[in-house]
Amino acid sequence: MAEHEYSVVGHSRSKIGMWISFAAGLIAGGLVVGVGLLLALAEDRGLIDVPEIVFWPLTGAAVFGALFLLFDRSGWRWKGVRSVVGIPDISGSWDLEGKSYDQDNEPQWDWAGKIEITQHYERIFVWLKTAQSQSHSVSAAILPEGRAGFRLIYSYRNQPKPGEAELQAHIGHCDLLFAPDLQTAEGSYFNGGGRFTHGTMNLKRRAPDAA
Repeated sequence: MAEHEYSVVGHSRSKIGMWISFAAGLIAGGLVVGVGLLLALAEDRGLIDVPEIVFWPLTGAAVFGALFLLFDRSGWRWKGVRSVVGIPDISGSWDLEGKSYDQDNEPQWDWAGKIEITQHYERIFVWLKTAQSQSHSVSAAILPEGRAGFRLIYSYRNQPKPGEAELQAHIGHCDLLFAPDLQTAEGSYFNGGGRFTHGTMNLKRRAPDAA
């Protein structure tokens, strides 16, 4: 189980990469000029003799790598940046209440669980745990829905806990609509490849100290 890439409809990661490259070029250029002037001054005074190799770490590629890592891990979440990027931050812990139906659309049972979402700019991972089983995402996409919020669509693999004889390992698909404030979500799911059921889900974000 590992974080995987996800798509965001209407968002161009290549444009973000272009802007990061532009910023990296400016920063690298400024660093090289600034450090170069200081070292030249030191050399003129006979204080040090600096080989050109010391400038290598200041190349645009190195600065780009550092900037992109910062952006991927936390920069895209910053309030002003996130509004421009347009990707919702749905990471965190969510309480879950669900209702399961059989193939004849008859209610089977109510169930509860917890969802943990790990999200970076490029990758995401959705892990769901209940008293009987756990599942993890294998692919995902986020779709902006205007004033309705943001939709997360993902496919998953489910593995029952040992001793759950009535359950089987299966694959499934989940569709969740997050409210604009990103504090609640509701949606549906369906299973296949081992267990043919479907149902509804309601999520509520946990407070940080309750996660």
